[in-house]
Amino acid sequence: MSLTDEHKFELSRRLKMLGAAKLSNLIGAEKLEAINAVIRKEVTEINMVNILTTRYGSQILAQKHIREALLSGLPKLHLHYLLTGELNPECATPSSDNLQKLLSARWGRESPFAHRFLSIFNLGNEYLPPERPEIISEEIISPSSALYDYQKRVKDRLLRSYFGGAQRILIHMPTGAGKTRTATEGIVDYWRTTGDTNGFLMWLTDSEELCGQAEETFKKIWNIRGDSPIKLYKLWGDHPLPKIDETGGIIIASLQRLHRLRTSPSNEEFRTLATMKTRNRLVVVDEAHKSIAPTYMQAIEFMCDLLTTKLLGLTATPGRTDPEQVRILVEFYHNNKISITDENGQDIPNPILYLQQNDYLSLVERRTVKTNVDVELTAQELEAITNLLDIPASVLKKLSKNDQRNARILSEIIALVEAGRQTIVFACSVEHAHLISELLMLKGIQARCVDGGTASFDRANFIDEFKKETVKVLVNYGVLTTGFDAPNTNAVVITRPTTSLVLYSQMIGRGIRGPKMGGTEDCILVDVEDNLIGFPSEQQAFNFFDEHWEV
Repeated sequence: MSLTDEHKFELSRRLKMLGAAKLSNLIGAEKLEAINAVIRKEVTEINMVNILTTRYGSQILAQKHIREALLSGLPKLHLHYLLTGELNPECATPSSDNLQKLLSARWGRESPFAHRFLSIFNLGNEYLPPERPEIISEEIISPSSALYDYQKRVKDRLLRSYFGGAQRILIHMPTGAGKTRTATEGIVDYWRTTGDTNGFLMWLTDSEELCGQAEETFKKIWNIRGDSPIKLYKLWGDHPLPKIDETGGIIIASLQRLHRLRTSPSNEEFRTLATMKTRNRLVVVDEAHKSIAPTYMQAIEFMCDLLTTKLLGLTATPGRTDPEQVRILVEFYHNNKISITDENGQDIPNPILYLQQNDYLSLVERRTVKTNVDVELTAQELEAITNLLDIPASVLKKLSKNDQRNARILSEIIALVEAGRQTIVFACSVEHAHLISELLMLKGIQARCVDGGTASFDRANFIDEFKKETVKVLVNYGVLTTGFDAPNTNAVVITRPTTSLVLYSQMIGRGIRGPKMGGTEDCILVDVEDNLIGFPSEQQAFNFFDEHWEV
């Protein structure tokens, strides 16, 4: 006897039947306390079910503690079905040994138990664990865009400069102007023309999150403009150290990983870096205004051969900066600075205004929300900021757990939604992202959370809901690739402090694209500002935009 519709259950209803006490345990008392501290009202059973289904999405039944709770409430008929695959109305109550088998059953794509469990709740295979790609350190990119006019002029000047003998160049373009795309097309064209198949092109960034963005951009451009297969080496995060052979290629590296490798006692790691250095033909510094900082300077000097390696720096247009530091930076790049020009080749005095007037960028209304939250930085945290040039996770965790701060963030988001804005929120951590989305849901606002662990099925579904405007808020942590793309975004809330202009640029870039780039005419940008004692707020990235971004 097979499972029919009359024997199937609705998952949300069965979860609600567990009762408040069990649901509270499934969510976690600490998490519920954090929610209650902000909204100050009882979280109902329906609320708790919604929190669980929203938090885990298609992977809700992959959570063993949730499966165990559901198993405890299933009739013996369904327990027998899970054990045997058959429905037998005359079956006996399963023995304790058989119950233990169910509790310890493997949950996987090939597991009969998992498929039977899904059929009981009338759920599809998208609720099985996603197929996990193998983590590899190299892959082959095979060749398979037109730039806007102002981007093409920058690219052409870059190529003329390199072929004219320039060794170091600084590209200076505003946030949202497409400097990564422009530079990538330029260096791919340069690389293809030189035909140096044994050399390396290294892309260096100070954030591991941004390495994935660089990887995606290179793949996209090489598929269009490449003329032969090329290796792409991944030198960030948990990727194993790639094995270097006589073939050259593209290396995408994080500052943190290079710092660890450079100071490692391993002979193999030192030899790998030494090989890269001797064969590096071009190094791209993705956050060029930090090139003269000690940690960056050491990495650049370690990976560059002064005689053979060209250097390309990328930076967004800064606002308030130290003129002396700007002078040193420009000199570091041999006074070769390329900016946006008009049709006659003349530098444009106000590139942001030019791009806004020509509908490449939206008009931006910036708001700064001062939380009045003080966070004392430890000596170790200050050292981490100095060495790795951004705010460490321990500081972000402190901020994410502040109830007063979270309540203020919540009220700002609600105000944007009530004003009809499609809003993307950048959180301080994965847990912070889930907390914000759950608080919004309890306030009656449709919100979804996207982080690096979100299943691809759920991510695509959430973004589609956002594009259709049935979901008003996407809360994000750590997802900056074009797979997270919502052109109807017209409000951005940044709760995460950073010193990284590139990271900040990628975050606000989700909302500042103008009509010609598939975006909106205007955007509200909300920066959440805290008092990080011992670290001046002037060094945080949003301050670089104060004098430039205005309606």
